[in-house]
Amino acid sequence: MVRRVVLSLVALVVGLALPTFLLLADIEVVAYHLPPYRKSFEATGTPAATGLTSDQLVWTITRVLDYGMARRPDLQFDRAELDAGPPGRPAFMAIEVAHMADVRSLFGLARTVRGAALGLALAGAAALWVLDRRGGWARLARGLITGAAVFLLGWAALAASAVIDFNAFWTLLHETLFTNEFWLLPEDSLLIQMLPESLFRTLALEVVGLLTVELVVIFGLSGFSLRRRTPGEART
Repeated sequence: MVRRVVLSLVALVVGLALPTFLLLADIEVVAYHLPPYRKSFEATGTPAATGLTSDQLVWTITRVLDYGMARRPDLQFDRAELDAGPPGRPAFMAIEVAHMADVRSLFGLARTVRGAALGLALAGAAALWVLDRRGGWARLARGLITGAAVFLLGWAALAASAVIDFNAFWTLLHETLFTNEFWLLPEDSLLIQMLPESLFRTLALEVVGLLTVELVVIFGLSGFSLRRRTPGEART
C-alpha cells in the first residue's frame, strides 16, 4: 500500500513538473517572438514617440531581451549607436536599469526552476519505469492527466482575471514578483514607450494559447494510453 502511494505521488510530481517546465519555456519562446513587438510599435506610434525607426526599436528590444535573459552583460547604451547623433545620451533612465536588473534576476530564477522541473519530470518518469515495470506507464499517464487538469484549471482562472481587468491583473503580478517600486516607470521612459500594456496582453495570450495546446496534447495522449493499457496495468 505504501509503495503504491509513493509511486502515485512520484507520478503526480511528474505531472506537475512537466507543465511547469513547459510554462517557463513558453514564456521565453514568446518573449523572443518579435513580430508582435513590431506590430505594436506601428500600432501605438512608438517610432514617432521615441524618434527611432521600427528596425531600431526591434534592435533595442532584442538587446533588452538579451540582457534580461543574461545573454549580454549590460543593458545601457548610448543612443548615438542608433541615430549617429551626438554621444552622451543614455538610452535608459536609472530606474529602468534598476528595474531590468530585477527582471534579469527573475528570469534567472525562472531558468533555475525550469531546469529543476525538467530534472524532476525525467527522474520521476525513470523511477516509475524502473520500480514499476508493469503499471508504471499507467501511473505516469494518470499523473500527467492530473497535472494537466490542475494547470488547465489554474490557467483558466488566471486568464479569466486577466480578461476581466488586465491592468489590475498586471499590477498584482508586479506587486507579487517585485519587492520594490522600480517597475513603476515614468510614462516618458523608453521601456514604457516600447512596451505598452497592450503588447503584454498580446504576449500573455500567446503564452496562454501555447501552453493550453501543450496541456491538451498531454491530456489527450495520456488518456489515450490509459485506454490502451494492459489488463495487468489496470489492476495496479
